[in-house]
Amino acid sequence: MPIYLAWGRGLPQWDAQIEPEPTTSLTLVDEIGRRLATSVQFAEPHADGEIELPDASRYRVSVAETKWLYVTWVFNYADAAGETVRELGVFLGGELVAGLPPGQRYFTAAQVAQPGDLYTMERFDKFTRSASTRQVQAFVLPF
Repeated sequence: MPIYLAWGRGLPQWDAQIEPEPTTSLTLVDEIGRRLATSVQFAEPHADGEIELPDASRYRVSVAETKWLYVTWVFNYADAAGETVRELGVFLGGELVAGLPPGQRYFTAAQVAQPGDLYTMERFDKFTRSASTRQVQAFVLPF
């Protein structure tokens, strides 16, 4: 099943105060585009693990199957360049429109026919995507 990370514009009013993520959301407020996962590996909690999360918990990559997936997305320089980003979401599955080029890994919102299941979302202080930065996102997803 494909795993995507989608960026969204959110709402400009969030610049004054970020609204909490509703637990009933099925999509982002204003999706810009999404990227297919670059790497998906099993992970396991480990005190000295090289993967550190914001809550200071640590994981390491595991060769054995576990209930945690370590997923990374490496965006290309041009992906959403110049766009203001205020939210992101991890989507499982979904469908893209027909006729896209083979090997394409970044998809605009218009190229998404069905978004899939929203696994998690996050809203944050806005940033502007720069064409001189190769953005990397990583999550440990428990299943």
